[in-house]
Amino acid sequence: MNTLFLHLPVQGHECHAWLSSADGLEDMGRDAPEHFALRYPGTACVVFLPSSQCLFTTVTISAKQLRQATQSLAWLIEEQVGDDAENLQVIAGASQDDGTTPLIAIAKTTLQEHLLALRTAGLAIIALLPDLLLVPADESEWQLVTWDNALTALRTGPLGGAVLETGTMALMLEAALQERDALTPLTISAALPDAISRAQVQAWADKHSLVECHFVEGLEIASALAAGTDWSKHPANFLQGNFSTTQGFSLPSTLRLAAIFVAVAFSVQLLSEWVYYGYYKYQADKVGEAAVVRYKSTYAQERLSATKALPEVQKRMKGHSNETRSDGSVLPLLTRVAESLQGSGLDTQRVDFSGGVITLDVDARALGDLDGFKQKLEGQGFHAEIVSANSQGSVIRGRLRVEGGA
Repeated sequence: MNTLFLHLPVQGHECHAWLSSADGLEDMGRDAPEHFALRYPGTACVVFLPSSQCLFTTVTISAKQLRQATQSLAWLIEEQVGDDAENLQVIAGASQDDGTTPLIAIAKTTLQEHLLALRTAGLAIIALLPDLLLVPADESEWQLVTWDNALTALRTGPLGGAVLETGTMALMLEAALQERDALTPLTISAALPDAISRAQVQAWADKHSLVECHFVEGLEIASALAAGTDWSKHPANFLQGNFSTTQGFSLPSTLRLAAIFVAVAFSVQLLSEWVYYGYYKYQADKVGEAAVVRYKSTYAQERLSATKALPEVQKRMKGHSNETRSDGSVLPLLTRVAESLQGSGLDTQRVDFSGGVITLDVDARALGDLDGFKQKLEGQGFHAEIVSANSQGSVIRGRLRVEGGA
């Protein structure tokens, strides 16, 4: 069966397409989605959307807890994205040996906008995934590549990494490195056609004794698309839950009578299950009421909503837990700082992390550029402070202290 692959751009309307058929994988070049729909009507379509619109992170949760929390994964990362959990489509990958589980999140409104535009164009969408998956995965090393000399993609695992502007390459690598075991050697395979980018990555690698960088030629997107992966069942496919695709079907007339008997048996079984459900829900409500009473006795000074007491207790207990331990990810916060740097005209010289505080050394053309960057960070929910600003030749070297951003 033929499959059409589309890679959506960050800006603009034209996308890159490949067609997989019995003859192999063929590069179809760039065009508008509706034109590909007219050329290949009814063809199953797999779409890769910009990873800059997604959040890649990890949480510490057991496989059993993960199965129990399938419908509430968004609550685990609500503080990282600064958005209501109800507004997120969150999916989880396989649990890792170290007890962590990778998560990918996207705003439901963004997902709905993409689906509406693609389906209006006439495309038969079977999978919608982040374009970071176009970078070949290697469990033994990181993969670093550039697209159109404008974007840099870093893949750190099956469902880990980020895609940012090329100018923030060193910042992205440093942020990702902070989340690894500092004593574990790291190998990076980099496909960077630009000599300046290679020099930046090599200079960054030279500062870390356990990091080794190898430069390779070309980005083998074809190897990822021609591997025969069933993308509709891929764990990173956003078309899950309420966004799942459905296909209609009809039974032959000879099977309709049998289907009626099966439906009756199923209804009886369902009624029995609902009886059990009612009983266990009653027990769960009693446990919830006991939890609220215990919370009120422990935190007598705090007030709870009369109608939503149990959800508030769950959320506040998570906040109390976060005061003593941190399961968050540094990379998502630094990704948001890097996004604020885009288009600011600032040149990042150094970044440090300590006690949840990010310290940035940047070069600016004028003090107004530093103040504009500070205001942009505060607009992202951070608390930013210009610690110092000194003239050095034709530029101003500024140091900013950034924290918060939850």
